[in-house]
Amino acid sequence: MKKRKLDKVWIVATIFIILFILWTIFVLKGYFISLDYQIFDFIHQNLLNRYIMFFLKGVTNLADLFFILLLIIIAFCCFKRKLGTSITLNAIMVSLLNLLLKNIFMIARPDTFTFIKETGFSYPSGHAMISLAFYGFIIYLIYKKMKDKHLKCIFIFLFVLCIFLIGFSRIYLGVHHFSDIIGGYLISFAYLLLFIKLVKKLGLVDKNEI
Repeated sequence: MKKRKLDKVWIVATIFIILFILWTIFVLKGYFISLDYQIFDFIHQNLLNRYIMFFLKGVTNLADLFFILLLIIIAFCCFKRKLGTSITLNAIMVSLLNLLLKNIFMIARPDTFTFIKETGFSYPSGHAMISLAFYGFIIYLIYKKMKDKHLKCIFIFLFVLCIFLIGFSRIYLGVHHFSDIIGGYLISFAYLLLFIKLVKKLGLVDKNEI
């Protein structure tokens, strides 16, 4: 009888879920409070600039509901229905997961300087989770389906940079702690790996869709 090989995706996803659990325990115990506010102080004292502020206010909108909905509409118009469905399903599922986690942990937002108005709980960051899951899925599609290697590298770099800048923008604008962003990235990466397995199993991603 042949032994079944362990699925590497499940292994990596499990590792990131464990890392998220450990990170969350440290967050709940307050181990990162000092670091979070040191980062805020550094930004406040060294990086505040109206041009950077204007740029990052635009960047943070790339993970807002309105912009994600716009991208979903574009996906349905430009690609086949299966791909549009998978992109829509991704946005809905990661948003619901974030809402669930925030209401489990119920951690308040920073009480320091803020430059945009936000409501609701802070941990894990919704923008961090949505940006990594949504744009991470697009990176996966580009990696698998785009033929031109130079364009592939350029687009992947730009989307990775976008994910990073969205996370940084939330800290810069004072609406999330550094620990909120890292927690969001950890669980979102695990989610993304499992979501890709799901859409492949459901046949929602075909080889010739883009």
